[in-house]
Amino acid sequence: MNTRPTILASIFALSLSGCIINVNGASMEPLEHSQQKLQIDAGELNALAANTGAGSLEIKGVEGIDTITLEADIYTYEDMEPNLSLTQRGNTAYLVAEFGPRIGSGNSPYIDLVIKVPAKMKMDIDDGSGSINISGIKADIKLEDGSGSVEIDGGHSLDIQDGSGSMTISNVEGDIELNDGSGSVEISQVNGDVSITDGSGGIYVKDIQGKVTIDDGSGGIEVINTKGLNILEAGSGNLSFDKIDGQVSVK
Repeated sequence: MNTRPTILASIFALSLSGCIINVNGASMEPLEHSQQKLQIDAGELNALAANTGAGSLEIKGVEGIDTITLEADIYTYEDMEPNLSLTQRGNTAYLVAEFGPRIGSGNSPYIDLVIKVPAKMKMDIDDGSGSINISGIKADIKLEDGSGSVEIDGGHSLDIQDGSGSMTISNVEGDIELNDGSGSVEISQVNGDVSITDGSGGIYVKDIQGKVTIDDGSGGIEVINTKGLNILEAGSGNLSFDKIDGQVSVK
């Protein structure tokens, strides 16, 4: 009868190739690491549409640049190639970064992305899993996220559909429409209205120049310094509010 040898945890780093193989135990398979860089001219573009799978996503809006640059850290297997592309159609850049379905045990492949775009470029993002960090954007942001923490600093108007994971949003110039499944929500420094539909998790909202509307399933709610407050459903959990300059409605 064949027996599998015990594999001790180890890490091999190959300097110039950018390839890292992690062996984490007998039940886990190694992931190969490679890097890719993509770039396109953004002179005629005003939007980025991204479809990303597993892995972290970082988007940085930068004043004065006229390109979109992408750096990808790819963790996969020898027989699995990622679907990674950055193309232009009309005035929109299209990013795809994902893997097809994988059968078998072991670590799942993923791609960590760092993207730099012009600050005034609109975002339309459909993400699978992994943390998301967006900063420096001065345009509208539309985000549909499966799981993982989300942090957004900036943006004009935000439309967010989130599955699970904590969310932190700040310094938004326009309105926020948030539909959240589970996880804590923290929103501050918004110049427009804020509307939150939440399944579970605490909600903290502060320093909003417009009206705040909340429909909550469970979790505490705290609202400070807004121009009005409408609680459609508080669910379970404590409710507190202070410094509301406008009408307050709690149902």
